[in-house]
Amino acid sequence: MHSTFRPTPGPVSVAVAQFAAIADVAANLASIARLAETAAKNRGAQVVVLPEASMYAFASPAEELADVARREGRRFSDAIHALALRLGVVLVAGMYEDGGRGLSKNTFIVAGADGSTLGRYEKLHLYDAFHYRESDKNQRAPLRPDLAELCTFDVAGFRFGVMNCYDLRFPEMARVLLDRGADALLLGAGWVAGPLKELHWETLIRARAIENTCFVAAACQPAPLSVGQSMIVDPGGLVLATVAADEGVAVCELHPARLKAVRDVLPCLQHRRYEITQRRETGETRVASTSAPTEKA
Repeated sequence: MHSTFRPTPGPVSVAVAQFAAIADVAANLASIARLAETAAKNRGAQVVVLPEASMYAFASPAEELADVARREGRRFSDAIHALALRLGVVLVAGMYEDGGRGLSKNTFIVAGADGSTLGRYEKLHLYDAFHYRESDKNQRAPLRPDLAELCTFDVAGFRFGVMNCYDLRFPEMARVLLDRGADALLLGAGWVAGPLKELHWETLIRARAIENTCFVAAACQPAPLSVGQSMIVDPGGLVLATVAADEGVAVCELHPARLKAVRDVLPCLQHRRYEITQRRETGETRVASTSAPTEKA
């Protein structure tokens, strides 16, 4: 889902919050409330991005995740919306929903500062890699006509696109979100720890920012299960803020002037020779040539 009205953008203060979700929904909601209040009330954040699986420990067995999603999903979502309203902040939170057939849905919800729902995104790319099989636990989101499975939303004229963990390894998804007007990508993750995984995490975040000339705000769960290193990166690939501790928030103001300055000097989005399209009747996604004229040698 995405909106079409684009007012003149102003600076937007964005926070990434880092904490380790445990097998206790109430305790996780308390951690979220504490971090969101620090970000919004003490640091002036307008948008707070939380990690993937903020609702419940992602390492839990499939049956346990499915049961928690069925019993607690609605309560968690309602609590996030109530917290967003109380703090007057947009919350982007990772949760589990009932997926049926013994599986859960790995979902992000976007709760508006007025308590409304600004967006919802079900994870498209499941982490069946590095000897891990997320598809044994979570249901893969279906593709929909006109890329309706993607989620963008607007705050103060800035458009944000939502991604979930393993999505970071698929640059075409980020590019489609940019095609839908995203100025910044918001990524929540439980980026599983392992050899070279910290290197992959930072490199890919900065690559998505550089190649798309956009901001990236990435919130991750910390060690030992995940890599931590939540960060905010600017369109030139500079790391603007990061969380060094196991738990905490990093806040940064995203400036439209910086976005414009980078895109003026590096107009790579305008220089593209291929674009990603989708056939309305089948939902099939494909790459096609753009209508831009071929440069002369």
